[in-house]
Amino acid sequence: MKRNLAAPNKGRSPVYQSPALGCRREGEEKVIKAVILDFYGTIVEESYALLDRIAEVFVAHGAVLGREKIAALWWPHFREQCDATYGDSFCLQRDIYPKVFECMARETGAEGIDFEALRKEIISFAVTSPMLKDAEKFLEECPLPYYILSNIDNAELRQIVSLHGLRPRGIFTSEDAREYKPRKGIFEKGLKKFGLSANEAVYAGDSYINDYCGASEAGILSFWLNRKKEPVPKGVRALPDLYALLPILERIRNLENTNENDAR
Repeated sequence: MKRNLAAPNKGRSPVYQSPALGCRREGEEKVIKAVILDFYGTIVEESYALLDRIAEVFVAHGAVLGREKIAALWWPHFREQCDATYGDSFCLQRDIYPKVFECMARETGAEGIDFEALRKEIISFAVTSPMLKDAEKFLEECPLPYYILSNIDNAELRQIVSLHGLRPRGIFTSEDAREYKPRKGIFEKGLKKFGLSANEAVYAGDSYINDYCGASEAGILSFWLNRKKEPVPKGVRALPDLYALLPILERIRNLENTNENDAR
């Protein structure tokens, strides 16, 4: 779970430029071997509808703000809690949810909310969220093995991966890393577990901060899935959905093959 110009046309993103292919450091030429993917909002649906439902509960318990403003409170409070927990102080997401609800209740004036019931709703969503159609197509056609790197507790991710019959080459979570994205440590630890170097992978996720910025900081060629069509910062590689990454992978592979042939 996370924070995120018009989206580019599929497969021909105007913000995807050739420098992205040349982002490897001199002397570190490697072939792209794998794709690393975020999970919620990238492969399965993010929890936006659930947040609307939670906002209704707050309104029913005396919140002084409207539903839209209440729902918008979730992300900054959730990020603040995640940013504060790492290493020895690390907390699972299931333990962070009630803390976020407490902050939201104080800010909105809502009283008497059953935080445990809301936590169960979030966990239920986390293990049953539907697959995104573009992600389903991408995984069917992806020419490279894929890995999952996600801010989520292990138990929930294992359950939903099994539910959808997914077969990633590997999985790495915030629970494994004992830190949350966008900290670059989770990406570096994930790469180590996957047996990849930063310039052997492509990363894609739907959060500009957590995914694009975090993975880029770790030196991974990254793409932001700008599903909500937000303004794109200059120089950022943004795509409308996951399927739009497919032709880019094909171009990278073709370029690598060309370079390999030229070297012979």
